[in-house]
Amino acid sequence: MTSSNDKPLVTFTICAYNQEQFIREAVDGAFAQTYSPLEIILSDDCSKDRTFEIMREMAESYRGQHQVILNRNPINLGLGGHCNRLVELAHGELLVGAAGDDICFPNRVELIHQAWEHSGRRAMGIQSGWIDIDEMGNIIGNSVSQPQLESIAFREEKPAPEDYVRTLQPEIIGAAFSVHPLIYRVFGPLPSTLIHEDNVTALRAICLGSLMFVKTPLIKRRFHGNNIFSRHHEMVTTWDTVKQQEDRFIRDAKSKGGMYDAFLADMQLAKEKNLISEDQWIRLKQTAVHHRRLLDYQVQYGTANTARKLQILYSLRRAHGNDALVKWMLLRLIPTPLFRSMKVVGNSMRLALGNIFRTLTSGSQTR
Repeated sequence: MTSSNDKPLVTFTICAYNQEQFIREAVDGAFAQTYSPLEIILSDDCSKDRTFEIMREMAESYRGQHQVILNRNPINLGLGGHCNRLVELAHGELLVGAAGDDICFPNRVELIHQAWEHSGRRAMGIQSGWIDIDEMGNIIGNSVSQPQLESIAFREEKPAPEDYVRTLQPEIIGAAFSVHPLIYRVFGPLPSTLIHEDNVTALRAICLGSLMFVKTPLIKRRFHGNNIFSRHHEMVTTWDTVKQQEDRFIRDAKSKGGMYDAFLADMQLAKEKNLISEDQWIRLKQTAVHHRRLLDYQVQYGTANTARKLQILYSLRRAHGNDALVKWMLLRLIPTPLFRSMKVVGNSMRLALGNIFRTLTSGSQTR
């Protein structure tokens, strides 16, 4: 669908679930977009809090130029299923998405559209820069994509699908990734239980076209206690939080296993549609199966007894597992009570020493 001034309709989606604390800022970011024509879909995945009620109130009081569609799933569909529902509702030639806890800058859609046009509309996926913030909105550390003084605003890449499956590079961050709906028309819906939808849609995009990268940060990605997963590993200092962290490691391994299953299903379809060659499929399949096996070992390790852990370590060595995974497993050969105690004591000492160092440093700077 294209408007009279030849600018295509773009769909901006807010994918929300139990985010009443942050949803107003997310919706405000959507309403503030400078690009037009824009379709905004506010969608709630059957939240248990007031997320949907807040979205409905904001939609009803909106008087701006953008078209607003309000949706609430009658049952919780999960991330993959929710993405599929948004695609069903969308009419735009580009899909720009955000979670209910993120904050988009007003020029986000504008620059995403410019990047797509810059590619000659070949790009099937567009990744922008981003800034990480905490629960209160404070910037976290040295954010990975702060603005840089570089002359080239856009960069186009066309990695080989088998290389992407092997390395997961270039890095794609779902909060800052936009896609062309063709990836759904060719490959179909995402698996409903999928968590790593960004990597799966990126691989689909690579098979159908190129990736564009916008250096400018266009979104603030929020980290807080209810994130599905987080790249930040807390310094846990109690038995309960150590257990929660260990459970999360296993849950993340299961989620990544689902990602490689989706890779395999999509790339088999890509081979059948002649989007990749037979040789590419063979290399890709070998890589995906290998990584899937390593993740299965990690999942099994979490509940295995000592004898089974030793068997898994032996199998991992034969499978040429990575050093980081071997180290992770060796530490967990220690009996669980002792391991948790060591982690609590070690992290508590590191935090205490860090506080002492910061106190001494701040004291010396004030003198």
